[in-house]
Amino acid sequence: MRVSAHRPGPVIAGVARILDLLWSSGRRARRAIRGMACAGRFAARGDNFTFDPDGVYTYETIEVGRNVDLGHRPVIMAARSRIRIGDNVMFGPEVTIRGGNHRIDRVGTPMIAVEKSPSDGALDRGVTIGDDVWVGTRAVILHGVTIGRGAVIGAGAVVTRSVPPYGVAAGNPARVIRLRWPVETIIEHEQQLYPPEQRLTTAELAALSDLPRPEARPMPASAVRG
Repeated sequence: MRVSAHRPGPVIAGVARILDLLWSSGRRARRAIRGMACAGRFAARGDNFTFDPDGVYTYETIEVGRNVDLGHRPVIMAARSRIRIGDNVMFGPEVTIRGGNHRIDRVGTPMIAVEKSPSDGALDRGVTIGDDVWVGTRAVILHGVTIGRGAVIGAGAVVTRSVPPYGVAAGNPARVIRLRWPVETIIEHEQQLYPPEQRLTTAELAALSDLPRPEARPMPASAVRG
């Protein structure tokens, strides 16, 4: 809906402000009530979990960790598979996560009419998002994808393949453009956040060594002390 921007008189403007306050208060109350009613429908959820009740969710197939913010109006759906979101994860506005897929190979049958069979498991893969992940505005994450711990997904990215831990992925289709930090810094970060048994293994760290390292940035002059 588009609204004319002509300047109203003072009386009309005052009435409009009062009506807007009443409408906003009612909307906030409705959202709060709906949020309380829907929060318990998630398959699992941790403490300090924030979600927008105006988003679209298949609640019973979504598991969410602690200290998670799902952002403004996401679409998170999986009819049969599971969507698992770890701890300390944040989403930008309007992120889409889609578990499952449709068959497009049946000759003589409209795609909407194709019934899935138990043997179609490859079409119903879920999505896993590790701990400490940031997913940017309007990113799309498709079925079968695993986002590794500490990764960053750029705004508008379409993620069709898994992203390694601490990878920074962007584009359509998304590709890993670099690591967040050099491997040495990742090791330090892991040591500060996770107990030994939960840290990346030597093999996992070695695999990260093949990815582009972040560019070294010159130290600003203000930070140099004589």
